[in-house]
Amino acid sequence: MSENRGLLEHISPALMGYLLSFLPQHDPLVESVPGGLLTSELVERLRGDNFCGYALARFPGEERGWLAFYRGRLLESWRQTTYGHLSGTVAYRALQRELGLGSLSLYRLQPDDLPPLVALTQGLLRMTGMAASSVVVADLMDSLMQEQFTGALVLEDGLVGRAWFFGRGKRLFVGEVPTEFREGRLHLVQAPTKAPPDLLEQVRQEDQEHRNARLNVVWNAAQEVLKEYMGRGALPALERLRKIHTTDDPAALEKDLRRWMTESLEPNAATLFDRLLRPTL
Repeated sequence: MSENRGLLEHISPALMGYLLSFLPQHDPLVESVPGGLLTSELVERLRGDNFCGYALARFPGEERGWLAFYRGRLLESWRQTTYGHLSGTVAYRALQRELGLGSLSLYRLQPDDLPPLVALTQGLLRMTGMAASSVVVADLMDSLMQEQFTGALVLEDGLVGRAWFFGRGKRLFVGEVPTEFREGRLHLVQAPTKAPPDLLEQVRQEDQEHRNARLNVVWNAAQEVLKEYMGRGALPALERLRKIHTTDDPAALEKDLRRWMTESLEPNAATLFDRLLRPTL
């Protein structure tokens, strides 16, 4: 994840969810379909198709979720919750678990349109909480144009607000910036200077690390059982078992070793095996 967290710590999750309604929706792939369609297979298809755009999830109670894709890479995942929000791989896993409760829409974007959107959650804060009425809008727009600014300007007014997005100093999508602001607070957040890491790759790495950790637990439990029942012959027996059972699926390995212990040692060996595993289940 990027060290910068955009507006995540500066505006409420309710407002962030509200701002998602201002993302461009002119080129839908699907709209308001059952959220359970966001399967791993669909994500892999989007990846293979080099999809550029975003997924918007809607849950009961006005909660929102968001996935941003850039040429098939998942740059951001965000999930509004009852008491806060989730982001990154944690949000991605939550969305996959919970989307059956909501609806899903997918919208295509041009590749250059993605960085300003990602600025909301991974951008660099340039201005935050400034009284909107004190800002000379014309001067601000000139400044953004001169520096070729890419990012988002957000107006916060309680639990509602408005967002305008910029790419290389030019306003993107529809919606004019008012000539003046009379109330509210302004935030300016700049897009990341380099592409964020691919969350899908991070999810795979986390899954592999979890599998490896669980496999180690299973083999350590098996070693303790062998020591109990075979004494000095435990280590050679363990090496033979490792050569026979090469699966990287912890559940399958547990099942195979439990069967072997029942058949080759005695049922109590399998009981001890389960007791050693239970604290980590």
